[in-house]
Parts: sequence; structure tokens; C-alpha cells
Amino acid sequence: MNALDLGAVTQMQRLRHLHQVRGWSFDPVRSPDPPHELVELIYSFCHGQWLDVLRVRSDTDAQAGRFLAESMVGGGCPRACWLAAGALADVLDGLDELPPPMSRLAPRLLLPAIVR
Repeated sequence: MNALDLGAVTQMQRLRHLHQVRGWSFDPVRSPDPPHELVELIYSFCHGQWLDVLRVRSDTDAQAGRFLAESMVGGGCPRACWLAAGALADVLDGLDELPPPMSRLAPRLLLPAIVR
């Protein structure tokens, strides 16, 4: 068994905090073929008109975005006001820096989409 480094433990605690404390939904995605290994983690949180989503494949491969919730239904083109990709720690830092969804600053992010 490989020992976890402090950075990995810290990121796992941050992901647990999203799910258990902040109330984000958590969906593990497994490969369709046996032994059905875990291939990615999807976290999401819908708050009013906004949907925050985080996809994690590894500590170096993560993506997150804040989208208009109405743009995520009906097969239309999702409208993002913020997107981030890269190392999990950096993407989580970006999520932490976003204004609260009910803040008067949140709509100001909308157009054009900001990509970090």
C-alpha cells in the first residue's frame, strides 16, 4: 500500500467538506468493465439559478464550473460564468474564491465566461 502524502490527505478532506458540510451531491463514476474501478468523482450543488459542478479524475486532473442552471437542461448549450481546469488543489482554490451564489457579485461573472 502506498502512503498518502500530506497534500493528498488535505485534498481528500476538502472534498469531504464539500459533500458533508456544504451539502454538495457526490456521484462516483466507475468503469463499465470489471473490476469496475473508480474513474472519476462528480460533485454538484444547485443554488437558485446557479449550478456548481466539480469533476475529479486525479489530483492533477480536475475541472469545475459555475453554470446557469436553466442552461443545463433540455440539451442546450451550457452557459458558464466561471470555469477552471488543472490540478485539484488549484481548482478547489478557485471554487473557494467564487462569490457566494446569492451574492450581488455572482451575476457580474456571467458574460463573457471567465476561464482560469
